[in-house]
Amino acid sequence: MDMINLAHGSLYMLGAFLAATLVQATGSFAAGVLLAIPATAILGMLLEVSVLRTLYSRDHLSQVLATFALILIFNEAVRIVWGPDMPLAMPAALSGPVQLLPGMYYSAYRLLIIGVGAVVAALLYLLVARTRIGMLVRAGASNREMALAMGVNIPWLFTLLFGVGAGLCAVAGALLGPLLAVQVGMGENILILAFVVIVIGASARSAEPW
Repeated sequence: MDMINLAHGSLYMLGAFLAATLVQATGSFAAGVLLAIPATAILGMLLEVSVLRTLYSRDHLSQVLATFALILIFNEAVRIVWGPDMPLAMPAALSGPVQLLPGMYYSAYRLLIIGVGAVVAALLYLLVARTRIGMLVRAGASNREMALAMGVNIPWLFTLLFGVGAGLCAVAGALLGPLLAVQVGMGENILILAFVVIVIGASARSAEPW
């Protein structure tokens, strides 16, 4: 979307807290995670419509400052609603190790995370690179004005795209919560690694021959 959004880590935190709340309410880890995904997606779309949409035309410094302010707001809002932290335990069925090879064991829950990550990455690649919606997203990010002139509803498309990204934040927050703890400020820790991935990906993309 050609926007620097430091507050994306806050959506990861919100997804984790919502997942922890819904897991306690439903008594099922899977149900809690599945319910947290659309809930976080809706919150993300509301954030995009109300705040972030006004930042697309601004320079990157304005985006950084505004979304950093959102981090502070989200942290205090979560602290008020849920407190500083919440318990979130992994499913009992996945708490033990799995034997991969004779004498080689690995955490079943971590294997689940790896599997979900691989599936999500493959689906995102297919969505962005192989579908009409992905083509429109890439066109809107490259030249928003031209895409609008061609009749593409960029505001609606970007809102939907941001909702998908927020839903994926919930997936990440819910799955990593049992390993890294569900607590206020957890989004900042993961955000650094996320930006490293973005920078590497952007550099690799700019080096591709056209």
